[in-house]
Amino acid sequence: MNAQLTLTNKDEVSRHLPLKDFYLRYKILNKTEDEIITEIAFELPSKATQFHFEKVCKRQYLDIASVNTAITITMNGDVIQEAHCSINNVGPIPKFLAHTCEYLTNKSIERKVVLRAEEILQTELSPMSDARGTAAYKRLLARQLFFAHFLALFPESIKMSDLI
Repeated sequence: MNAQLTLTNKDEVSRHLPLKDFYLRYKILNKTEDEIITEIAFELPSKATQFHFEKVCKRQYLDIASVNTAITITMNGDVIQEAHCSINNVGPIPKFLAHTCEYLTNKSIERKVVLRAEEILQTELSPMSDARGTAAYKRLLARQLFFAHFLALFPESIKMSDLI
């Protein structure tokens, strides 16, 4: 989610681009016709970094997800030092949740922070109804999957009853 792409054209001229800036619109990528991705680079996470991925689909290994989300959180003691969160299949392109991540930074893991972050997440979405679900269903999935990250990563701080 904080990866850098290297795009190289036929003349072997390269440029670097954050992965979160690669998708512009539906079927429109931030690349020219003659560019290909030649490298994907990212920093190895520290021991203070945790990652979690969630996916909802009919067939877990063979289906396109109705919604999927990923989060990386780096802690400094009890405070979120850095957060990266993305979601897919709730709009025309994969979405890096910049405002949600910005809000989480420098916050403690607690009920009110997670609930407020989910409210911000919802403002960043543009769900579309399709064969995998209605826009309302995808909003609900986004909510539940976002909460699942915190339940899985911080079970000592966040309980299911906190998020109802």
